[in-house]
Amino acid sequence: ISSIFRMLQKDNNKLLFLTTTAALTGAGLAFLLTKNIRNKKHQIPQELLLNAPYREKLKVAITVALKAGKNIVNYTETKGTSEETSEADLGIKVKGVDQKTKDDEVDFATAIDIENEKIISNAINENFPFDSIIGEESVGDGDIPPLTDDPTWIIDPIDGTTNFTSGLPLACVSIGFCVNRKAVLGVVYAPMTDELYIGVRGHGSYRNGVRIVNTPTKTKKKKLCESIVNYEFGYARNEASIVKMTNAVKNVLRNGCRSTRCLGSGVLDICYVATGRLDVVYAGVANEGWKPWDYCAANVIIEEAGGVMEALIDQKPDQDFDLYSKSILCATSKELLDEARKVILSDL
Repeated sequence: ISSIFRMLQKDNNKLLFLTTTAALTGAGLAFLLTKNIRNKKHQIPQELLLNAPYREKLKVAITVALKAGKNIVNYTETKGTSEETSEADLGIKVKGVDQKTKDDEVDFATAIDIENEKIISNAINENFPFDSIIGEESVGDGDIPPLTDDPTWIIDPIDGTTNFTSGLPLACVSIGFCVNRKAVLGVVYAPMTDELYIGVRGHGSYRNGVRIVNTPTKTKKKKLCESIVNYEFGYARNEASIVKMTNAVKNVLRNGCRSTRCLGSGVLDICYVATGRLDVVYAGVANEGWKPWDYCAANVIIEEAGGVMEALIDQKPDQDFDLYSKSILCATSKELLDEARKVILSDL
């Protein structure tokens, strides 16, 4: 590129020099930001490289998401074989053994969760030392730090940990970035399906480098009776919560739907609504909803795809989704979301 610049400087056509310089500078930047990512599906789309903010942050997030994803693959591919890692080796908390894991019997972490979070946090600290980080495993059983106006990363090193430890392929790495308390960038990598989701606020969302276009913009908007509805029960196990959660599913079935699912990864649930694989996702009828690291990255991806994400309960009119909400309702259109809320919460 520099040799071309020198050649053009000798030319008297100043306009040609300036326009060519601008074009080549953009091309050089695109090369520098993608040279370490060999797989074309994992490269930053050209539109984002040339026009979107947070390009350096996006590059780092993609790089570490891919690296953390390899740890998921390495375990999942051995599940059910003679090479399978034992639960003790995974670092899952077992009775009478002191592990660095969460205390809840259902919500647990593994050594790979912790290793992945360290990989991601170290890269962020090295490249953006003044940014804050909220990570699932560093928070553990403690209080989640409040989201401030400071640039803040919110990360889930493995979303779908139960799927992961069971060898089921629906698990992912989720890395979100917030500015002024709003999610502005999201990177989600599902290594077992080799799908990389990227979203930048105001600049669209992508799956494996291809722009996501929410299905209702291409076809007629669905009604609930035509929809695939995904629910997640979370970790609530008391009788009152069980009754509420099962009654909500009964409400959906009585109303009619195409089918129901419970996939076990909230982040991928939202990404699948963004791409039209699912039509509705909900959780939190018994206050058993998710955490900021389940929402942050995927929130950018679905909203940039044209989908809608709100709190299932107590959504404030004309306000953005609260990343600290205890409930979620996500749909491919506002009309479908409103219909789903009415049916799900009926008589609860």
